[in-house]
Order: sequence, then C-alpha cells, then structure tokens
Amino acid sequence: MHLAIVEDLKSDRDNLIERIQANSAAGKDTAEFSLYTSGEAFLADYRRGFCNAVFLDIMLGDGMNGLDTAQKIREIDEYIPIIFTTTEKEFALDSYGVHAMDFLVKPVAQAPLDWCMKRLRETLSSPASLTVRCSVEGWQTCEQVILLDDLLFLESIRNGSLVHTAAGEVRSGQSYAELLRQLPKTGRFCEYGRGTTVNFSWVDLILDNGEIRLKNGDLLFCSRRKLKETRMAYTNYQFMVLRKEGINA
Repeated sequence: MHLAIVEDLKSDRDNLIERIQANSAAGKDTAEFSLYTSGEAFLADYRRGFCNAVFLDIMLGDGMNGLDTAQKIREIDEYIPIIFTTTEKEFALDSYGVHAMDFLVKPVAQAPLDWCMKRLRETLSSPASLTVRCSVEGWQTCEQVILLDDLLFLESIRNGSLVHTAAGEVRSGQSYAELLRQLPKTGRFCEYGRGTTVNFSWVDLILDNGEIRLKNGDLLFCSRRKLKETRMAYTNYQFMVLRKEGINA
C-alpha cells in the first residue's frame, strides 16, 4: 500500500508513520510512504494512481491549508481516499465537503488509526465498477464498464436486466442475479423490491408511503413488505457514511 502523508510537523509525521507501520505489521502487509510538508509540494507530484490514500493535515504551515489542498485533489481525482489529521475537532464538519474518508485527532492514537486502516483496506478491495454485457445492433455483444458511483439502480426485466445510470439506461442480456453478484456487500446497495436494487448513495429521501426520491429527481417505489427493512438499511448506511467521513470524530 502506497500512502502519501502531508504533514509539516516532524513529530506528528513520525507518530503517524509509526502507527501505520504497527498496523501493517499486525496485518502482515507493508506500507510505503511519500512524505510532504506542504499542500503545494504534494499537488506538484500528484496524479491519478500516484498513491492509494492521502493522510492530510488540516492546519498546515504557510501556504495552502489541508482543506484547500483537498479541494484541489478532488478536482483531479474524485475517489482517492482522504484522511484528515488535526488537533482541532471543529474541522470535522468541514471535511464532509470534500468527502473525506476519516478524521483523526492528533496525536493519532493506535485504536482510531486501526479502525481507519480497516476501512481503507475495505474501500480499496471493494470493486469500483460493474461490468455489463450488452448487445449492439441486436446481435453483437460488447462489455460496458459502469462506475458504481454512477449506478442509480438495477431492475430485472424480461430476458435480462436494465441498468439505470446517471448517464442513462443500459440494457443487458445478463440476469439480474448475475449483476447483483458483482455488487459489494457494504450496505451501499439494497434490494428494495423483487428484482430491484438501489444505490443508497443516490437516495435523497425515503417517505412513509414507500416513495424513494433520488438525487437526480428519479422516483422509485418500495413495496410495503420491504419498506421497514429498506428504511432501516438506509439509516444504517447514512450512519456508516457519517462515521466514515469523520463527522463523529
């Protein structure tokens, strides 16, 4: 695992490296580091695929602070995990705006670091896309890769499946069950009815009457039989996201 650490204080940087190395040794894997003392220096090197995650101090010295640096990172890469480190807990809410994965209070202790690394490994090991076989001109088969972040919901239809994405619909001859097996079991996806699965990251609201409102304006309807279970799963997903992004730090 290649980790970037952006931290201007040597003592905090050394402590974080020590904690990560202890975690890696316990998990019998290794961690490599790229170290930076400023946001500007890190951004000068950064490109997609440069590292697996960024540990970013919010209160950097002169120049860009951690939040400004994170915003620039997001302009380059929407999905790289960002873990903020700081002595100021009030910045936790600000980390939500750049979709930080976690928020660690300095000096970083082993227990929260271990929790963070567990979530990081789960994130890195989870599939980021869905591979769908579809037909071109009614006979030629091709494969289309759909990012999970763009997937709205799946629907079982006669002779295949309908994949609803932010860019439109993709019709596939694959069975609904076959596509469902590709989705990670992380609580993000929920089967809210027979032959229908929604991506909770696109859900804006679930009403008492079973109406599921998506952030893009689409409306879905949950069966009465599945409503209680679906709303509970959505609440659990929201809690997981808030914890993941450091809101409860």
